[in-house]
Amino acid sequence: MSTANARGVFSAIPALFGKDKDSDCDVLFRLELLCPERKATEEEEAEEEQPRKRPRLQCETVPLSTEPHAGALVGEPLPGHLFVLRLASERLRAQIERWDGGAGDRAAQGAGASSSSVAPRPQLHVPLGSEAEVPFARAAIGFASTGVVAADGVRAALEVRRQAAYLQIDGCTAACDELLLGMLAACSSSSRAGSVAAAADRAGSSSAAVEFMACWAQLPDPAEEPTFSPVLAAAKQALVRHFGDAQAAFNTPSSRQQLLQLPAAGVEALLGSEAFGTDSEDSVLLLLATWMKANHGQTDAATRRQLCRLVQLVQLGRPYLTVVVPVLAADHETGAAGSPCAWFPISIAEAGFITTLATAAAGVEKDRLLLRTAARPQCLPEEGRTFEWVISQQELREALDELEPEEPYNVDASFAGDYLCARGLEWKLFLEVEHEATSAGIFITCILPAAYYVTGSSVGSSKAIAVVGLEARLAVHGWRGGARQTAFKNGFEASDFAFDLGRLLNSTGRGWSSALPLAPPQQAGADGGGGGDVLTGWAPYLRDGRLTGTLTLLPVP
Repeated sequence: MSTANARGVFSAIPALFGKDKDSDCDVLFRLELLCPERKATEEEEAEEEQPRKRPRLQCETVPLSTEPHAGALVGEPLPGHLFVLRLASERLRAQIERWDGGAGDRAAQGAGASSSSVAPRPQLHVPLGSEAEVPFARAAIGFASTGVVAADGVRAALEVRRQAAYLQIDGCTAACDELLLGMLAACSSSSRAGSVAAAADRAGSSSAAVEFMACWAQLPDPAEEPTFSPVLAAAKQALVRHFGDAQAAFNTPSSRQQLLQLPAAGVEALLGSEAFGTDSEDSVLLLLATWMKANHGQTDAATRRQLCRLVQLVQLGRPYLTVVVPVLAADHETGAAGSPCAWFPISIAEAGFITTLATAAAGVEKDRLLLRTAARPQCLPEEGRTFEWVISQQELREALDELEPEEPYNVDASFAGDYLCARGLEWKLFLEVEHEATSAGIFITCILPAAYYVTGSSVGSSKAIAVVGLEARLAVHGWRGGARQTAFKNGFEASDFAFDLGRLLNSTGRGWSSALPLAPPQQAGADGGGGGDVLTGWAPYLRDGRLTGTLTLLPVP
């Protein structure tokens, strides 16, 4: 055969897949008889190869929600070509050889039949765990003819790979791995670290890394399939790039939701990566506490211990070292084993040692070597990371309508991500307005995040004192002639902010009481006779029914 003819033959093979034309066998899919692990004995496999007819419906009452029974054929028979399947799959080749071995017996049995009878076509059986596996088994077999993995996503590629590994289809698992690596690389190249907006863009789309982790329980064991190790490593790296850093993951609602849905292995990949950045280690512990509160029932003691070991305790800030960690330790020692409040496996003595070590002078570097001490990458750039906040005109109007003489009223701002967490704490911004005042104040305060309020925990009831600070720039927008301006700006420094640890760490906040001058009279007409609008004095700050501004978080100097 000439080279040109050979190329013509090879190019014609892909078009044969799934077609009756020139087919000489049928591939049948049926539910496994005994176990989903496909540990059938050789006798059972031989039995499967005997020709059988597609089962007919029985004349009996069938429940409305009947699942196919074990041994039932599922899906449509797939026309096959023996010369392709024999060369492509060891498992199918074994079935074909057994069929060929029984051809003489079948010929003898049919010797008395009329000459017009047609010899039965070989029937090759593929056992499946459920009917949902049919398209993936077909795709794996299709690779033998087309050389293409027909999978439109991570889950589909993993399912095709699983079927190909069982059927031992030559080259298919490697092709699936290559496809998965490409999907993960595409996910990584579209990830842009450094901003919450970028994190929102990443999380808003379907991430190959997140989809991969959702299939964790179905992944092959690298110990049994070493060729899968590069895919697993690439998935972990892509997951880190997808979430970006602890602060972005937490302050982006879609990312936070994806985080809560990760298996423990996904969280371990994040916390164990040297590339996973944060503004402080406090945010890493908060991220783990948030995940643990939602997924405690899916973990065991060994898993919790492994995850908690990934937190770099000596890198925690003073609020966590002096308040949060000791209380978590007390919860662990006093709570019932396995209870949600006792999730962090650390003793009070260990907590005290770590606090002493972390706050000691520089002369104890030898002792620090006992613990993982290398700080994670700082996720906040020098220019900071900016978060937008807003107070609606309606919220402001309602607050002004409620004003009473000598009774200030606080109006909370909303951040784009529902709330803002930094340095392991939740920060709140609010305006302080007063009756007939010529200016309004703006303040910031913080609370202990809800992740630490677990039934049975003593964190929320503690009265210990913490010292909390924040490096940030605050801005309030103003408008003149349709153009946006900065009506007010100032900064916070991480210096001696005393907060008492209850539900509120600080009930008053820090800020400026006369930050926003108001055009008088603020309350014109609010007393019942003037007919004016309570928002008159706020006109320079309102645009499209909102008062807006920004809070820019800065790295600790």
